[in-house]
Amino acid sequence: MQQSQPGSRVLPVLSNLINKHSEPELPAETASRRWMYSQMTRAVIKKIVRAPFSIHTWAALRRTLMSNFLPDNLLYRYKAYQRGECNRCGLCCKIQFQCPFFVDEGPFNTHCSVYTTPHAPSACLKFPLDPLDLKLLQREVGQACTFYYEGAPQKLSILEFVRLYTEGVRQQFAKRKLKEAADSAD
Repeated sequence: MQQSQPGSRVLPVLSNLINKHSEPELPAETASRRWMYSQMTRAVIKKIVRAPFSIHTWAALRRTLMSNFLPDNLLYRYKAYQRGECNRCGLCCKIQFQCPFFVDEGPFNTHCSVYTTPHAPSACLKFPLDPLDLKLLQREVGQACTFYYEGAPQKLSILEFVRLYTEGVRQQFAKRKLKEAADSAD
């Protein structure tokens, strides 16, 4: 039996703490976090400047607000009715200007360089949210997007919306507490 030296267990614990809080790696196409956030800032400024002239900017703002503030049970109400899949045409990434994270590798072979990282915008990850979101995109790009909806969920009254919203917020807090408990147990 091998004897451990006093304090030898401290180093793995410290290395776990150090590695636990380290930032995830960025894809090779993304130069640095500073570059990435500067590009995001430039994209937001371009959208703001073009807002008075384009309905797409208002649709993007709507999608951003909904994806950041609505709980999942309300946000994903239309997902059960969504059909089709992304054909990787990249048109949604080039509506007003080409997204700085857009990588074009030929026709119908595009991808986002930050999509699989924690830095990807939630509005992009959750697109399309509902038929209106898709309609506003198709207004700009035509019928190139292969997503479509069959049916729709039942309309909500204000009281039902409030009930679902509070239930969703409670569920998100419960998930967060479970995750924190699991992280602290490691």
